[in-house]
Amino acid sequence: MELTPQQRHWRRYFDDFGFLWLPGLFAAEVSWISQEFELVLQAQGSTHDGTKRTGAHSPFEHSERLGTLLKDPRLVGALYAVLGDDYEYLGGAGELYSGDGMWHPDAALLEFRQAKFAMYLDPLTPATGALRVVPASHLQGWKGNLDPQALWGISNYEVPCASFDNKPGDAIIFNLYTLHNSVGGGHRRRMLNAVFRSRVIPGQAGIGGKN
Repeated sequence: MELTPQQRHWRRYFDDFGFLWLPGLFAAEVSWISQEFELVLQAQGSTHDGTKRTGAHSPFEHSERLGTLLKDPRLVGALYAVLGDDYEYLGGAGELYSGDGMWHPDAALLEFRQAKFAMYLDPLTPATGALRVVPASHLQGWKGNLDPQALWGISNYEVPCASFDNKPGDAIIFNLYTLHNSVGGGHRRRMLNAVFRSRVIPGQAGIGGKN
């Protein structure tokens, strides 16, 4: 299946920078998405006192309505652009973040292309906990949590990065090898996320169709 011009741009951007920002992707649906998120937390007995990250597992499997997002043409079109048409869903989570994080990738270098879809459900800015990503860091092979002070003599806040003012319903898809973090945020930042993997080994025919 051939990529559209927009999908070709998305593919090149994702390949070069390691992420794809999708403002307003589910803005029209965010009210019921938030409600379903809270219902899943309640059903799983998740309690959050703000001292550490907590959340719910497999929200897309535990809420039929949330599950429809995985087949929504807007998300499918973006995933097709970055992973190709032969990809699979690996699992998801509903996260409640608290305080500052650590700079890290979500995976070590593996054979298949992987991407995470993430959507914060609260208004955030880079100064109040919006996701920060380091462009092109997916090409550098980072592993585990990083200490910017030990590596570069700077704080978590000073790492050069891209970030965006987040409105509920905005979304980002990023390579699992991309360095990311959030700092300066409050103690109940809600994120819905899902991980996907291409079934095709990079370099083989079939990734992304014709470009």
